[in-house]
Amino acid sequence: MPYVVRKSDGSICALLKEPNDGVKEHLPANHPDITMFINAAGSENDVRLALQDSDAEIARVTEDLVHLLVKKNVILFTELPEMVQDKLISREKLRSKLNTPLPSIISDDDTI
Repeated sequence: MPYVVRKSDGSICALLKEPNDGVKEHLPANHPDITMFINAAGSENDVRLALQDSDAEIARVTEDLVHLLVKKNVILFTELPEMVQDKLISREKLRSKLNTPLPSIISDDDTI
């Protein structure tokens, strides 16, 4: 049976294997309060993981969008902030090491 630490509103904020200073309350593992705590923690963690996955995906979408805008001459690669240029070039080099290169974001006649 886990020991529980509660917030001032009575909800569980931590589970402990053993009693701690001032923590003496223990509940059966299937207690509704413990189930609610575990489900809430799991769902928050799931959301964080989904956001991380989404961040990676949106980064790739952004790279593809910049590449398309440069290719269509809507923007010039050199108009991007230098830090952005560096990051895009770095990612392009990394991708080429994986043998999945995109056409270069800068043309042969552009200078960096």
